[in-house]
Amino acid sequence: MWSSQGKGCDVVYMHYYRYFEEVAVAGSFTKAAKNLHMSQQSLSEHIRRMEEHYGIKLFERKPSLHLTHAGELLLEHIRQSIYREEKLLADFSHMRSHQKGRIRVGITPTRAPIFFPPIFSRFNKIHPLVELSLREDHTSYLVKGLMDGQIDFLIGLEETGVAQNPSITSNTLLRDRAIYFIASRKLLIKCGFPEHKIETALVSGVELEEIRTVPIVLKLNKSKIHAQIAQEYLKLKVKPRIVVDSSNVFSMLPLCSAGHAGLFMSSTILRYVKENYSGVFENVVAFPMVNIQINCDIALMHFYDKPISVHFSDFIDATKNIFDEYAMRA
Repeated sequence: MWSSQGKGCDVVYMHYYRYFEEVAVAGSFTKAAKNLHMSQQSLSEHIRRMEEHYGIKLFERKPSLHLTHAGELLLEHIRQSIYREEKLLADFSHMRSHQKGRIRVGITPTRAPIFFPPIFSRFNKIHPLVELSLREDHTSYLVKGLMDGQIDFLIGLEETGVAQNPSITSNTLLRDRAIYFIASRKLLIKCGFPEHKIETALVSGVELEEIRTVPIVLKLNKSKIHAQIAQEYLKLKVKPRIVVDSSNVFSMLPLCSAGHAGLFMSSTILRYVKENYSGVFENVVAFPMVNIQINCDIALMHFYDKPISVHFSDFIDATKNIFDEYAMRA
C-alpha cells in the first residue's frame, strides 16, 4: 500500500500524485525520473504501488507509454486536488496577512452605547489585533463619510442611508417603528395633563395634542425623526416649547427626571434607558405616541464597491449576531 494512516497521510498522497502527474505529462518514466531527480526504478515502483492501491491499471506500457481511461480520470482528479490545495493555501495566507488592520465604524450617537460595546467584545475575541475606530454622528453625515472613504461601515437609520445614496448596500439589523414620550408625572400634571389619565395612557398611549404644552428636548436640525415630530406640531399649529436642542438624549435624562422637560424616544432607546437608567424611571412615565408614524429601522451599510476582507466579513457576522440576540431578548 502507498497510503499511510494518521498524521502526514495527505502529504504522502500529494507526493504520489506529483509523481503520477509528471509521468503522465512526460510520457516516459525516464524523462519523468530525470525531472523529479530520482531513479527510474524508484519512480516505476511508486506508480506500481498506486496501481496496486487503486486495483486498476493507470498506464498502458506498449506500444508506447500512455494513460488508460482510469489514468485519465485520476489525472483530472489530481489537478482538481492541486487547485483546491493551492486555493486553500492562498486563503490561509490571506487570513494571516489580515490579522492586523483597522475597521472604521460609523454609528449614530444614541445607538453607540447600546450596540458598539457588545459588537467590539464579540469581534475582538476573533481579531484581537484589529483596531475598531468609532465615529459617532447622525446617519446623513455618516453616509457622506462612507462615500468619501472615511469610514468602512455605517450602523444607522436604514431609510436615511438608502435614500441618500442608492449605491450603498444595506442589511436591515433591527425594525423599530414605535415612538414614546418620556416625562415626569410632576411636569405632566403641571402642564395640564389629567392625573387620573396617566395610568391609562401608559397602555393606550397619547396623542401629541394632549402633551403639546409640555416643554421638550428636541434636535431639530440633526435628527430626521425629531424633524418629523416638529412637523406634527406644525399640523396642530403649535410651536413646541423646546428647552434644549441636543443630539445626546442620554445626557438629557436628568432634566427629564427632575421634571424640566420631556423626551421623545424610539422603542430601542427606551428599552436601553429602562435597562441602564433605572433611577430615571422612579420619577418618569413613558407614553406610546398615537398617530405618529416613524421609521427608526437600523441597518448595517457599506459601499458596495468596497472589497470585503476576512476581518471585514467577521465584523459583519458579529454585528448581525449581536442584533439578532438583542431582538430575541425583546
